[in-house]
Amino acid sequence: MDINSSTISFRITLTDLEYLKPHEEIIEQAVTELATAIQVQNEVRDPLMVDKKSMVILDGMHRFNALRKLSCQRAPVCLVDYDDVRLSVGSWYRCFNAAQPDALAAEALEAVDRKFERVARVSQSDLTNAVIITSTSEFHITEEMERLSKAQLAVRIEKSISARGFKCEYAADDTITQPNSKANLVIPVPIFTKAEIRQTADSGRLLPHKVTRHVIPSRPLRLDVPLNLLTAFTSEVANEKLEQLLSSRHVNMKPPGSVVDGRRYEEELLVFEG
Repeated sequence: MDINSSTISFRITLTDLEYLKPHEEIIEQAVTELATAIQVQNEVRDPLMVDKKSMVILDGMHRFNALRKLSCQRAPVCLVDYDDVRLSVGSWYRCFNAAQPDALAAEALEAVDRKFERVARVSQSDLTNAVIITSTSEFHITEEMERLSKAQLAVRIEKSISARGFKCEYAADDTITQPNSKANLVIPVPIFTKAEIRQTADSGRLLPHKVTRHVIPSRPLRLDVPLNLLTAFTSEVANEKLEQLLSSRHVNMKPPGSVVDGRRYEEELLVFEG
């Protein structure tokens, strides 16, 4: 089914899992819990967001792995033009709140065996130049690092701090510097280019969990695709049944900032109802 939103055009279809390419690692427990939920509900709520050219999964890594765990043949996907300039890539910063953020930052870097230097934080400084930012300081390491290595280091530091009993919150890279941010310790994560993400997926390697943040202007939700369309029939018949199902539903367009199922979305939403 082809859909034109107020911002972009995309296609909703069923695609065999073997053609889809993940680009990020997953959390196994989250996959197991999601697979159980899908099996109980007997449907998949939302489609995977996929680049129509390379078949790289932009959003939905856990759903992809949950469907594999359930021995499904295919997945509901929303095919988008990744080269469209209106689709952008950001990153997810790791954020903590601690009574003594500078001391915690130093402990975490020592735990991951990195030599570092601490300098006073400069107003409006480039967060990506440091491996940890606190409300008063920047922590830098002496060695040069490529983006993948820096992302992997960010995750190691996150785990080191979480192991000390601090809760990690994820924040968009373009919002963490806003005055209302409550975090006083931030681990920046580098932003990968679309070409790098495609190359990573094509190579079979995976970026660390929750590194890339794909900003897609319009997103379909609540397809509620029955599980039997993913496990039975031929692909042609399954897609015919999906088209019939979605054609019978009403699409409710919601503006950016809307809340659906307890989650706030920054993009326009197309919610299938009925």
